Parts: sequence; structure tokens; C-alpha cells
Amino acid sequence: MLLACGLALPGVRGGEFMLFKKVWGDVLVSTDTTLEGRALPSPTPQNPTYYKGSSLGRQLGWIRGDHEPEEKELNLFIAKVLAKQGYLAARPGVQEPSLYLVVQWGYLEPGRANLLWFLGYNPDQDIGAPVMGGILGPEVFRRGMRSAVIENILSDAAGPVYGIIITAFEFKSASTPKPIAYWQTRIGLPAIGKSMAAALPTMLVAAGPAIGRPADSPVLLDADDARQGSVTLGELKFSDIVPEPSLEKK
Repeated sequence: MLLACGLALPGVRGGEFMLFKKVWGDVLVSTDTTLEGRALPSPTPQNPTYYKGSSLGRQLGWIRGDHEPEEKELNLFIAKVLAKQGYLAARPGVQEPSLYLVVQWGYLEPGRANLLWFLGYNPDQDIGAPVMGGILGPEVFRRGMRSAVIENILSDAAGPVYGIIITAFEFKSASTPKPIAYWQTRIGLPAIGKSMAAALPTMLVAAGPAIGRPADSPVLLDADDARQGSVTLGELKFSDIVPEPSLEKK
């Protein structure tokens, strides 16, 4: 058993979250779900789903000079956020895992990554999407009627973002040549003016209720509410006991 941090990440510079209030905007959360994944019951803390998994760490990219979180502490933080949504680390000999989770994060730049895909852009949901061949048409006049989600995706994809990917596989097939994928949640937030150490915990807390939940389109969740309400600074706070997280470094 392990005492896990209560939504507080040590090692983050003091005051980093609170220098500017109400300026971070929205976290974009996009979840792709397979037919097998949609058939799964949604976990809750009262009826949890048990998992094992691995952390690939900072696989999505980085920028020189960025202030990054300590990986082991971030893995504990991720496990705590998942636990609040009903995803619990399976204990050997006690619970049988049904999911294998793979987590990775990092810094993504336009031109080096398909940020439109990462953020969940679907031209079929964009009333102002350009027509085939790039010829200007009536869609030009509909761009002012775009949804807030589409506007955020297009705006965020124009610059670098911090990203987190959590992918779920059926546990028994995960180590076979044909793993069965259930869902993948991608979380993005503009990186300019932030550090990875400050952004990643905020993104996780904001996105928590949407992780692994089927959705027909990306969702916007307020990063500023997460910063001011659930993410705190200071010494590591022990609040309760959870099973040993199995997001081990691969």
C-alpha cells in the first residue's frame, strides 16, 4: 500500500500556478472509443475498473529549458486522478485487471505533429471547413458561426501545446501481436507562457471526468478552475491510501 499525493505535485516552483489568474483558458479533451470500448460500463469510485499499465514518460517531445515535472511523482499524480474517476491499480493476487493503460506526455509543435488530429478536429463538425480542392465557397461566411470547440481547436493548433495521451487496451490481449484497443484520451493545452511542470497536473485535474468517457466530439474543460480549485502547491500532502500505481516506466 502506498500513501499517494492528494492532487498536489511537489517540485513545482512556488507560486507558478497563481501568478496570473483566469488566463489559461480551456483544456481540450478528445476521446476516441472503439466499438468494444463503448460496450464497457463506465467505472465509478463505487464500481471501479482495475488496471495495470505503463508510463512511457515524455515521448511526445520537449523544448530545451522547459521546467518539467519529476516523472515518478507525475505517475503517482496520474494514478490519483484516475482513481477519482473509478480506475484503480490492480493489486497482485487481490484484483484481476481488465485494462492495460499506457500513458505518455510531452510538448507538441505545429509541423512536427498533427495537432488538429491530436486535439480532435473533425471537418464534418466544422461549419466553416474548407471545401475539397481549397476553393473558397459559402463556408467562408459561416466561419463566424463555428462552435467554441472548433474555434479552440483551430486556435490551439496554430501554436505549440502540451499533450497527454492515455490509451486503454483489453488487458489479456495487450501483450499479444493484436491488442484490443478500447479507448484513447488526448488532452491538450497551449504551451506558450507555461511550463510542463505547471501545465500537466492542471490538465489532468481539469480533464479527469472526461478520461476514457465516450464522446462524439472533443470537450472543453476550464483549466483556470482546476488551477485555483484542485491543484495546490507546497509540500507533498498525504490525504488517503490507494493501491500501488502500476504505471511503471517502460
